[in-house]
Amino acid sequence: MYQLFRKIFFLFDPEAVHHFAMNYLRILAKIPFGKNILTFFLTPKDKSLKVKFLNMNFRNPLGLGAGFDKNAAYLNELEALGFGFVEIGTVTPLAQVGNEKPRLFRLPKTKR
Repeated sequence: MYQLFRKIFFLFDPEAVHHFAMNYLRILAKIPFGKNILTFFLTPKDKSLKVKFLNMNFRNPLGLGAGFDKNAAYLNELEALGFGFVEIGTVTPLAQVGNEKPRLFRLPKTKR
């Protein structure tokens, strides 16, 4: 299934596919029990992955760094993907100018 989606997604601009995939994930998470199903299949079940750090408990050590979801628009959806934590970065009262495009890119096959 992954290979099929990958082939289709790689036909389009990376940033456009990013927004499409995140919006599709939002729709799936809003379907009754959709988020629960996603969480069940995508969250690691191994209890040995639990981490306690600075008096905080995490389901697993895999996190998503700041920059992926600049406006914290997909926190609910990202939780369903099984991350142990999600960092949203700095919150500012006014929108900030983003980096110049391309902001997302794919490495050539020779560098993967």
